[in-house]
Amino acid sequence: MNNNVLKSVFFAAVVLVAGIVAMQVVYNNVTDSDAEGFANIAPAAGGALDAIGEGIEGAASSVTEAATDAVDAATEATGEAMDSAKEMAADAADTATDKIEAAKTEATEMMDKTKEAMKAPSADTAAEDAKKAAMDAAKDAADKAPAAGSDAKDAMDSAKDKMGL
Repeated sequence: MNNNVLKSVFFAAVVLVAGIVAMQVVYNNVTDSDAEGFANIAPAAGGALDAIGEGIEGAASSVTEAATDAVDAATEATGEAMDSAKEMAADAADTATDKIEAAKTEATEMMDKTKEAMKAPSADTAAEDAKKAAMDAAKDAADKAPAAGSDAKDAMDSAKDKMGL
């Protein structure tokens, strides 16, 4: 084994033995039946222990006060944050509702235009209808032409007579 490992093991054994010896000495000096002897064991600090206790109590009350203040501040900040979050959520909901309504209106208009477009005749059908109407009008005009010609001649003669020609 390594020399450093042996030194470490030896040091640990010495510390362990010293601790056991110290516990045996304390145990032999203080027994359960000797309440008076047990009461006479005082800490090495003596009277300073009371001052330390008072200092600890003061520190504990300061810590308690600081913790209470921190809890109050955190509660207030949380309340403000929740109010702000509620307000932001309400604004977002209003904006979303407005956008949804606008999209709905636009979609409805597009559907109406699509329905109208579907009802309208196609370009081919419209051209055929116009051609048919033109042919019918030409036919009617041709049928009425001789009558219109004699009516026109009568109108011209009447106009000449009125003008004195």
